[in-house]
Amino acid sequence: MIKQYLIVDDNVDDARQLVSMLDALGLYQCLGIVPTLEEAIEQIGSQIPDMIFLDIRLEHTSGLTLLKTNTQLPPVIIVSAYPEYAVDSYEIGRAVDFLLKPFTLERLHMAISRALQRTRHPQHLIETDVAYLKMGRKVQRFEYSSIFYVEAFGIYSKVFTGDSIYTVNERISTLENLLPPRLFMRVHKSYLINTSKITSFDRSTIWLGRIQVPIGVSFRPRLEKLLGLFEGHDE
Repeated sequence: MIKQYLIVDDNVDDARQLVSMLDALGLYQCLGIVPTLEEAIEQIGSQIPDMIFLDIRLEHTSGLTLLKTNTQLPPVIIVSAYPEYAVDSYEIGRAVDFLLKPFTLERLHMAISRALQRTRHPQHLIETDVAYLKMGRKVQRFEYSSIFYVEAFGIYSKVFTGDSIYTVNERISTLENLLPPRLFMRVHKSYLINTSKITSFDRSTIWLGRIQVPIGVSFRPRLEKLLGLFEGHDE
C-alpha cells in the first residue's frame, strides 16, 4: 500500500533531494512541500499524511513549534543539519526519529520503518492536554489546566500558573496558535487567558479568581460572541 508523506521545509533544494530519495525507496507518495508551519497545519487538517518530514530551521520560526501544538499529528521525522536540536526534539516527545543531514538511503529507510510502526497504534493521533515550551535551553511541561494566563514580554512571554511565573521563548502570538482555542483566548494584545478560569467580568476587565486581566477593545467582539458577555455598544 502506498504511504503518503508531507515535507515541511523552506529549502526547496533539500526538499526535492528528500523526495528523490523517497522515490528511490518506492511506495511513497508526496502530498506536498510546504515552507511554513501554518501551511503544514492547514494541509494536515485537510488530509492527514502517514508521516511528516520536518525541518527545524524554518524562516521566522522553529519547526519544533509544530511539535508543541495541539494539532493532531502523524509520526514526525525531524530532518536537520544541526545535531544540537536532537535533544530538544526528543524531549518534546512527538518525533519518532532525528535524521542528521546528510544521511544515507539506509538510514532514511530505518526512520520510515519507525514511523510506520507508530502508525499501527492509534494513540499517535490522540490530543494531549499539555504543552511543552522552551525556557532558555530547557523544555518545560505545562498542563493546560495549570495555566491561568499568558502575558506578552517582548519577544518572550510570561506564563502564569496558580503558584509560579515562567518566562518562555515564544511570542504571545505564537502561543495563541499553539494553545487550543477551546480553552485559550486572546483578550488583549498583551494577554491570552484560559477561559475555564474566568470567575467574573465586566466590559473592561476579566477576573480569573483574584487576578484581573484587561479586555482590549479590538478583542471585545470575539469575546462577546463566545461568552455572551455584554449587550449594546461602547459608550
